[in-house]
Amino acid sequence: MSSAAAGRRDRLLSMLLTEPFHHVRRIAGVVMTAILCVAPASAQFYEKVDLSKAAIDVLENSLTGTDPATGSYVAGIAGTNDPGTEALFRAMVRNRLAGPRVYGVLGAALISKKGIDPALMADITARDERAAIIREANITGILRVSPVTVLLAQGNFPDAALLSLVAEIDRRNEEWDPAPVRALIANNDPVAAGFAALLLRDGSAKNPSDPAPWEAFKARLLALPTVDRNGTMRALVEASMIFELKSAAAPLLELASTEPFTIDTRIGAIGMALRIDTPAGVAAWQDHVAANRSQTALVRAGLQLLASSDRGIPPTAFDAIRNGNPVLDAMADTGAAISGGKDPVAALIKLLDAGHPLSAEWALIRASELPPESSAIVWKHLLARMDDPDLANRPTSVLVSGLARELMKSDPAAVAALVERVKDDPNLVVAAMTGVNDSCVAAGADIARARRGSLPRAGEGLAVLIIARAGAPLSNNDLDVLGRAAAGGGDLDALRTLQAAWFYARACKKTEELITRIAGEQASTTSAPAPTVNAPQ
Repeated sequence: MSSAAAGRRDRLLSMLLTEPFHHVRRIAGVVMTAILCVAPASAQFYEKVDLSKAAIDVLENSLTGTDPATGSYVAGIAGTNDPGTEALFRAMVRNRLAGPRVYGVLGAALISKKGIDPALMADITARDERAAIIREANITGILRVSPVTVLLAQGNFPDAALLSLVAEIDRRNEEWDPAPVRALIANNDPVAAGFAALLLRDGSAKNPSDPAPWEAFKARLLALPTVDRNGTMRALVEASMIFELKSAAAPLLELASTEPFTIDTRIGAIGMALRIDTPAGVAAWQDHVAANRSQTALVRAGLQLLASSDRGIPPTAFDAIRNGNPVLDAMADTGAAISGGKDPVAALIKLLDAGHPLSAEWALIRASELPPESSAIVWKHLLARMDDPDLANRPTSVLVSGLARELMKSDPAAVAALVERVKDDPNLVVAAMTGVNDSCVAAGADIARARRGSLPRAGEGLAVLIIARAGAPLSNNDLDVLGRAAAGGGDLDALRTLQAAWFYARACKKTEELITRIAGEQASTTSAPAPTVNAPQ
């Protein structure tokens, strides 16, 4: 499974099993502000604009400011899969501001695919910044591929970060020192204290299980006000699921089933158990479904079981949600096929056609994890809806973009045919080109080159971005279009404007100047002059 697919799956799992991460970031505002601030308004319309300077300004303003969307900008640039961006992220670590330093470490981890670099982490001395890095790495999955034992040995971590590192070591069945964890069982933060107690209860080969701290903590938990009690329990459930703390499933399930906890807390605990202690989770799930037979409850239960269908769920367990409703029947058929080791393509298509948005989203994510030749059947089925006489049933721009992205992995020719098919619809052709760009498949350059000169402005910007990403030669006209897109004149969204800015700076051999400015050091004065063209009207 690709890291992108895993990320999409994990985000949906978090939503289905417990509660969603609220990680929405503002994107367009600051990037477009940066673009508009490249030059005075009069200069933008009446003077020539140095496009390479504009590209560098956009990148610098986006990556070295204090906006909370910095993480999204970094992820967008890392999404180019260009190894050259690693130097850019490492330069961010040398910046004087906390945000660039934190996201520089994370960006370098994303592009290297090796996790957090201990040397970069050692350069971060502020404890709150170190905590932020570990927190974001945990949410994004970066922590799972990081050398956590080496990182933990550095010390200087706040309590939550320390527990995350120890929990990841425990997840890998490696040894850890219980002393610093034991010191946290009386922590003022009940989540930290409770998770420390669960880790000690789990133990390891050299550190026998110690259930006493957890038993003591339960009294503290039950004494909390209702909102705090349930919030703490949900946090412990989520942490146990993320770090696959199997020994925590039974005590958390038992406690969540008692009167002091809400039904939502109980449902979250069931979802956690389905992932990390499947037999116990299935038993609790079956009891819950037997007692809660409303349509809403059955749909939620079906989605919850589907999310764990790869964890050894008995195929017959899905029958519990059947009540004659076609959506629930489609869920049950899909779950039974996956858990029973059968080809799930037909069942996934049936689920997609059932018309339930959240289950359809899950089916799309699950289809993206299939071998390309299997997932292509699903994508082509959806593309066949392009001819549906009912406009409401035709794929939206968002779906067309996703289909193009996924189908590029197995059948670029089909995507080329799709682009040709929607060429007269500006929204759909731009959506298709967006999918080609986001696929990062080299064959996309051939599609882009074939369409150059026939696309709407956003499509032209995407086409040259695709060509640049593939490392193909850029003509003078290509450079002109790419530069305009980088400067905000290509009608691209914020993240792809940043991608265009990076590739334009690279094409103009301005990356060293960019890196110097990102680091906050003296800018170079020896770089080659940049091409200039009239600013976009």
